[in-house]
Amino acid sequence: MNPDVLTADRYKDVITVTERGVIDESCSSEEVGAYESRLKKDPRVKGLLIHEQCLQKRIFALADDIIRDHQGSDVMHLMVVLTGSIFFAADLSRYLYERGRVNVRIHLIKTSVYDKTIKKSGEHYRAVTLELDPREIEGKNIIVLEDITDQGFTLTWLRNYLLSERNVASVRICSLLDKELRKPSDEVKKIRDKLMVDYTGFKIPDVWVAGYGVDAAQEMRNLPCIVSINESLYQ
Repeated sequence: MNPDVLTADRYKDVITVTERGVIDESCSSEEVGAYESRLKKDPRVKGLLIHEQCLQKRIFALADDIIRDHQGSDVMHLMVVLTGSIFFAADLSRYLYERGRVNVRIHLIKTSVYDKTIKKSGEHYRAVTLELDPREIEGKNIIVLEDITDQGFTLTWLRNYLLSERNVASVRICSLLDKELRKPSDEVKKIRDKLMVDYTGFKIPDVWVAGYGVDAAQEMRNLPCIVSINESLYQ
């Protein structure tokens, strides 16, 4: 399948990605072919979903959106949801400085929902466990940075926790990826319908993905791109 080609104007809005994947218009066919060939040497990788140039250009645009909405703020408080958001947070925070000379403070929080088990269709709920608690966030306006919005368990729990138990002033959510679920359970559909994500990078199909911080059973976080994976290897 030939990937879709993104032109400069596409990066201003949320980008919908199909299973064909996306590349930037600056990428030559030879470059993409060599890139995909390297990826497919790994049996875990099914295909390229989002090329690294597309990631960087869309994150650059997200930085502009956040700066626009926070004019007059002396400091932005970014809450990085570990571990998946580390690459996203690093690049976004640098772009915030590059584009707006924004001073940011980084807060870390770690939760767990999935371990080495693949998500199953029709799930109703998964418990969220807090593993690392941030300090000195009371009264702050928080921007939560998440790698992927899937069934919504983590982000729903996190928003409630920050507002109800940690007494932050406000919560906005910035998610790099938003998975469009094929057959969510009624409970998951209600969770997703109520969940407000303020900034989204890409809408992706309901496939298991990895790379750029996102893991597949704790593997492949260090890929510079987003790939779809062969789920059969993890079942």
